[in-house]
Amino acid sequence: MRFALLRQRPGALGGAENTLLCLSRELIRAGHEVTIIAAQPRPPVAREVLAGLNWHRVPVWPGKTGRILGFAVNARRLLHRSRFDIIFSLERTLSQDVYRAGDGCHREWLRRRQPYDTTLGRLHLAGSPFHQTLLWLEKRLFQDPRLKLVIANSRQVESEIRRHYRVPPSKIRVIYNGVDRERFNRFRMSELRPGAVGSQKCDFQRSSILFVGSGFRRKGLNFLIAAMAERRLRQCQLLVVGPGRTAPYQRLAQKLGIAGQVQFLGPQTRVENYYAVSRVLALPTIYDPCSNVVLEALACGLPVVTTSANGASEFIRTGENGVVLNRPDDRAALAAALEEFVEQGMDPRVQESAEAAVAQLSWTRTALQTLSALKDLSEF
Repeated sequence: MRFALLRQRPGALGGAENTLLCLSRELIRAGHEVTIIAAQPRPPVAREVLAGLNWHRVPVWPGKTGRILGFAVNARRLLHRSRFDIIFSLERTLSQDVYRAGDGCHREWLRRRQPYDTTLGRLHLAGSPFHQTLLWLEKRLFQDPRLKLVIANSRQVESEIRRHYRVPPSKIRVIYNGVDRERFNRFRMSELRPGAVGSQKCDFQRSSILFVGSGFRRKGLNFLIAAMAERRLRQCQLLVVGPGRTAPYQRLAQKLGIAGQVQFLGPQTRVENYYAVSRVLALPTIYDPCSNVVLEALACGLPVVTTSANGASEFIRTGENGVVLNRPDDRAALAAALEEFVEQGMDPRVQESAEAAVAQLSWTRTALQTLSALKDLSEF
């Protein structure tokens, strides 16, 4: 059979991109023809790993809104000129048989962020062409009669799609993201700890709390810095790994008198090094479909403090391998949870519980489960 797989930037790093790569590999191994439709040139990894993979680049329009709308429109034009048996989209597009909702539900994200926005911020969202375009594409996608199957990467996302768009349960399958078991595993962490961070100038004599992610605002970095000012965490170090504007958060740390406790390390290609030297991962996110960072940290034996708005919280057993908070801005509860697991982070029982929670996850398993779901649509 002929498969078209749609993703704007397949060369990026994330759950959707890993799913795309592994699913393509399994489809090719099964003898199917696979074409990637993207907005970027074919990356070297596709040539090295996926021999026989077809690649079509479609043009997009300028600007953030132009990119998402241009990809949707131009991908549909290409699909109308081609013949595919199954169109599998990992984006909000205009023509698909299967949609993997790896980016979550945009309508739910806007709902969840409202309590933390200013009045001006809410007015901006209401008039934003970017957000309105995403909402239009999302609604059209879920109401498309051609859509046969939706794959959600957590039960949280499944629930959101059913609630906002009335998609019947029979059309939704939950398939979690995978974990790279070679990079992220508890036994490798003990090997990485001596000199794990290379030339980075970090103070690891103090108990380290780790934050990893892009989109600092959505992932609650301001709430985390505020919690670090609590007296019981004054002896701890916060390591912030990821790209983004740090100036507002540096000013907040300075204002709270904890600038010396917070280190901004920027994006890191070997994030496992930071799991190895930390006691607990903190991600007080406002909204996250299913954070890969949480799954990776658990696989490394690192306890996690996050919120119930994160699909990855489905792997956390409060008190055993972390804490799930009801609100990201509950400073006292966040500080108490971090204090608890700074103390327990090196306990083998906690590490074993963390690792066991995600022991079944792998990218190959994610791809094979997706392949099984596609077989249920049509015998091939």
